[in-house]
Amino acid sequence: MAKAERHSNPFGWILLGALVGAIATAGVLLMASTMNFDRGYEQGPAEIRTAADDAAATAAARRTPVAAAPRPEAPPPVATVPAPAAAVEPPPVDAQMADDAAAAGMTSRAGDEHPTN
Repeated sequence: MAKAERHSNPFGWILLGALVGAIATAGVLLMASTMNFDRGYEQGPAEIRTAADDAAATAAARRTPVAAAPRPEAPPPVATVPAPAAAVEPPPVDAQMADDAAAAGMTSRAGDEHPTN
């Protein structure tokens, strides 16, 4: 009889690679977080100051003059309210307009003002 071949599971290798990668990443982050990076720009061994740095430090140390408050403005003149226009009388409604409005459902034909046909 033929000898049975043994096949490896690729999912297992993928899972093992992801696990090793996560552990390696955690180790690198742990080592990087314990290093001393607190020295910063101001306390570095070779601090480089430029003319812009000096100008910014001088401007920050200098006091800015306080401007006097402007005089308050005079209140604006009160506008006069125009008189209301005379009431406009609505146009007269004839029987044809009332019939058209009733046919369109825009009015209720309550009342004997306009007789029905």
